[in-house]
Amino acid sequence: MKTNKKNIEELPVVTTTHGIGEKQVLLNSQETSASLTQIAVTQLKAGETAEEHRHPTMEEFFLFQKGDAIITVNKEQIACSSGDFISIPANTLHSLKAVTDIEIITIGCALR
Repeated sequence: MKTNKKNIEELPVVTTTHGIGEKQVLLNSQETSASLTQIAVTQLKAGETAEEHRHPTMEEFFLFQKGDAIITVNKEQIACSSGDFISIPANTLHSLKAVTDIEIITIGCALR
């Protein structure tokens, strides 16, 4: 594996796999031998929602950089804002709603 340096300003902006918001992928599973699925900077506009879903083979981690959101985990609503970190275990029902425009670092890790 080689060292991989990227600049966020030079990365393409793509739609998230949930079809809402945008992301810039810093690292994907083809670029590492670790169990990462990806590391991305994700932006959602106020009111956008990633509908309730689960990842049977992946843990998901969120580090909030800007804005306010509500994450619902197994029907429990959790308010999140800048500086907050939350981990979602694999196969856990969750959704994400942007209360304001948000920017989060998202990390996915495949189960071993």
